[in-house]
Amino acid sequence: MPSCPVCGKPLEPPTVKCAKCDVELHRACAKRTMGKPYCKNCFRQAKKQSRYERMAQRDALGGGKPGKMW
Repeated sequence: MPSCPVCGKPLEPPTVKCAKCDVELHRACAKRTMGKPYCKNCFRQAKKQSRYERMAQRDALGGGKPGKMW
C-alpha cells in the first residue's frame, strides 16, 4: 500500500491529488490555496503564484488599497 509523502502513513480514503505534481495524499495533509489542494513541496510555489494572481486582479480593477478613494 502506498504511503502519504507528507506524513508517511499508509494512504486510506479520503485522499486527494496534488494539483501540480499529481501525487496522492491524505485530505488532511494537503494544503489549499485558490481552492486547489497541494502537497507540501508544491504549496510554496502555488502560494506565490496565487499572490501574483491576486495582485494582477487588484491592478486590473483599479489598484491601490481596498477602500481607498482617489
